[in-house]
Amino acid sequence: MARGLSVFPLVDRLRRASYVERTSIKHLCGWFLAARPYEIKHRLAYHAWNHAEHVEWLQERLSFLRGGLAGPSLDPSLVAFVELTQRAPDEFAYIRGAFQVLKPALLELYERMLGECDPSANAYDARLLQRLIPEIREQIEWAETVLENDPDPGRSSAWEAFLRETLTRTGSLDATTGQASVPEHPLITSFTLPDRILFDERIRDLPLTPHDEKSQLPYEEAVREQFRVFFNEIYAASMLAALLYESFQHNLPWAFIRDFTRQLWDEARHSEFGAVRLKELGYEPDRCDQTLFLNSLAMPILHRVCYLTMVLEPYYMPRKKPRFQEYTKAGDERSQLFADHDWSDEINHVRLGKDWLDQLLADDARDVDQLKHETHDILERIAGAPVEQLSPF
Repeated sequence: MARGLSVFPLVDRLRRASYVERTSIKHLCGWFLAARPYEIKHRLAYHAWNHAEHVEWLQERLSFLRGGLAGPSLDPSLVAFVELTQRAPDEFAYIRGAFQVLKPALLELYERMLGECDPSANAYDARLLQRLIPEIREQIEWAETVLENDPDPGRSSAWEAFLRETLTRTGSLDATTGQASVPEHPLITSFTLPDRILFDERIRDLPLTPHDEKSQLPYEEAVREQFRVFFNEIYAASMLAALLYESFQHNLPWAFIRDFTRQLWDEARHSEFGAVRLKELGYEPDRCDQTLFLNSLAMPILHRVCYLTMVLEPYYMPRKKPRFQEYTKAGDERSQLFADHDWSDEINHVRLGKDWLDQLLADDARDVDQLKHETHDILERIAGAPVEQLSPF
C-alpha cells in the first residue's frame, strides 16, 4: 500500500515542478524565435501553451495546500540546471537537452509522486498527476521524432551527455543538496533573443501581395496569396514570443503570461493553417514579411500589446467576414474551416488585449486611446514619415 504524501513534501515537489514548467515557457519562447525550421516553431508554441496549462493546474492545487511562497524555497541547484538547458548551441541541441533530459526528469518526478500517492489522502494529487504525465510523455515522443532529422547529432548528443552529467551532479529535480555552480563546457552559449525571426533556407524575407491587389486576382491565385498571409501570421506569434520572453524579466503577473501564451499558440496555429493549406493547393511556404515584427521590437511591452491587439488586429478584422463568405460561396470548405477559426480567435485577442491594457493602465495617467496614439507616434519615428497604411499586406 502506498504510504502517501504528506503536505510539506507534496508542496515542495509541486513547487519544483511548477518552476520547471513555468520556466520552460520562457525558454520555448526564446527558441521559437531562434529555431529555424518553421515546423519546429509551430510545435514549440504548442508546448509553451501546454506548460502554461500545467502551471495553472499546479498553482491551483498549491493554493489549496499549506505551503508558503514558491520562489524563496527553490534550490539554487535546480534553478542553475533548468536555466542551463536554454543555453544550447542550436535548436536541435536545445530540443535534445530540454526534451530528452529535463522533461524525462520531470516525468520521473511525476511518476514517482504518483506511485507514492495514497488513494484517499492524495486523491486530488493523483488526479493532477494522471493529467500531467501523458502530456509530458507526448512532448518527449515529439522530440524523438524531430531529432531523427538532426543535421549534427554528434554535437547535440554531446550537449545531452553534458546535461545528463550535470543533472546527476545536481542530484535530480527533487534533490535538496545539489551543486549550484554550472560547470564549464565549450557548447554552452549565452542565449540572446534574436533581433529578427530566424528561418532555414526555405523561407526568405520577401514581401506579400498587397491586400487591394489580392482582391483583383482570379479565385485560385487569391486563395494562394491569402494563405501566404495566414502563414505569415508567424510574425504575430514571434511578437508574442518576444513579449513573453521579456515579460519574465519584468515580473508581469502569471495571468498575463498565461493569456498571451495561449495567444502565442493561436497565432502559431494560424501560421500552420497557411502551411497546411498551401501544401494542399500544391505550394510550399516560402516567404515571411518581418516588417511588423521588427516594428514591435522598438516598442516597450505595453505598446507591443497595444500594437498587436488594439492596432493591427482591428485593422485586419474587417477582412475576416468577407473572406469567410467568399470561401462559403465558392464551396471551398477547407479554406472556410481555417478562416472560421482564425476569425473566432482574433475576436478574442482584441477583447483580451483591451482587458489587459485596462489592467496595466490602472495606475497610469494614460488610457488605451492615448496608448494607441503613442504607438502610432513610435511607428512614425520608425518610418521617418507619417504612417498612412498600417500593414504592407
